[in-house]
Amino acid sequence: MPAERKAAMPGMNDSGTQEPGLLRKAFGRWLGLFLVLVTALLFYLFIVNLDIIFGYISYVAGIIKPVIYGAVIAYILNPLMKIYQRLVTAAYARKGRQVPEKKKGMFNGISITLALVTGIFIIVILFIMIIPQIITTMVTLVNNLPGQVDAYYKELVEKIENNRFIADTMQEVVLQGTKFLDEKMTTEVIPWMRTELLPNLNTYAKQFASGIAAFLSVLYNLFIGLIVAIYLLGSKRVFAAQAKKIMYGLLKKHNADMVIYYLRVSNNMFSGFISGKIVDSAIIGLICFVAMTVLNLPYTMLVSVIVGVTNIIPVFGPYIGAVPSALLILLVDPKQALYFLVLIIIIQQLDGNIIGPAILGESTGLSAFWVLFSILLFGGFWGIMGMLVGCPLFAVIYRVIKDFISMKLRKKELSDNTQEYMDLKSIEISASGLEYVKYTSEELNSKKKKSSNKLKKAVVNIKKPGSKNDNRNNKKNKGGKLD
Repeated sequence: MPAERKAAMPGMNDSGTQEPGLLRKAFGRWLGLFLVLVTALLFYLFIVNLDIIFGYISYVAGIIKPVIYGAVIAYILNPLMKIYQRLVTAAYARKGRQVPEKKKGMFNGISITLALVTGIFIIVILFIMIIPQIITTMVTLVNNLPGQVDAYYKELVEKIENNRFIADTMQEVVLQGTKFLDEKMTTEVIPWMRTELLPNLNTYAKQFASGIAAFLSVLYNLFIGLIVAIYLLGSKRVFAAQAKKIMYGLLKKHNADMVIYYLRVSNNMFSGFISGKIVDSAIIGLICFVAMTVLNLPYTMLVSVIVGVTNIIPVFGPYIGAVPSALLILLVDPKQALYFLVLIIIIQQLDGNIIGPAILGESTGLSAFWVLFSILLFGGFWGIMGMLVGCPLFAVIYRVIKDFISMKLRKKELSDNTQEYMDLKSIEISASGLEYVKYTSEELNSKKKKSSNKLKKAVVNIKKPGSKNDNRNNKKNKGGKLD
């Protein structure tokens, strides 16, 4: 083979050997394909063994549950600790002296102690207010409920006796209901008691005992969690520094900066939302207490605490607290229950339009739709806890996606302002730069007319009895009758 042809062959150099660059490219392609296949296989194995993986995660979470409780307690108490830390430092600085390094640890200890005492004091006060009210409510219900039921029964009987049609209807309903209950008792309830309930009493007793053991386990984990929270609050600066050290060690500087930035954003959103919601709910509970006292409604303290505590849950919290409270008041007086419902509507309007925005402000940056969506989504995943943390968690996800889209748009030299894309027709390139062409009012009106005309035509084209299409079909059918 001539030398010219050797040199002309692709991938060969002057000496007739293959170029290393092409080998590297071919190896890179095969390696990339291999990595894609391995990733797909791992993803498939992850999906197939999802139950096993989550089982191990739940097992590990159960082991470190005191640490999780401690982290949650520390996160809730951290704003209180910061307040007390500023107060103690300001009191020391009034004397014209700076806080020495040796006393900073002592000041941290004082701040942690005051924060813990304040948290425990609030919980104790709530229990002191709620437990006597619950006992009083139960005693009142036991004493008054039979008499109220008897009064309602007599009133109902009187109204039925005065109306012959209602009396006949009620008699028929009672007969049918009695017959239905008798069939259910003989065919389902009594056999279930013989075959399921009595033989499994020992199992139910064990389940009850395990429930008590689980409750005691929660109390134990909370106690250990308090100790863990003290250590976390005392060493939070060290833990934060170690986390940053790990980030910069494992990631590139740019990626580490981005992760730390979004962790700060998440912390600000969560702490601002949770602390603001607690303050907002406390104010709502106080307003409810004062208003119910003025209106002389029953169960004032108990209902106010229920309304205040459930108000922490966004959107659905007021309804969760209002329904059982209204039922309690309904047992005393239906008119007062109606007054309470009107009061709750007024208070929630006040909270949604004045108190909530003033305290929370734009802590999440989400619209009302996305707030509702986040509560439904995470509430479906994690129940009540999902409703509590769903709003700030989704706000963080929303912020990350928003920043990512804005970065992509800026790389393409496009605007990241949403208003520029309202009624957008096209983006044109002109001598002065990009031009955002929008639909004119005439074009928007013509689009609406076209859509309405299409709808009308669709309605007109629907076959009606006696139409031309039906006549044609009838003629065809007459010509092609079946034997």
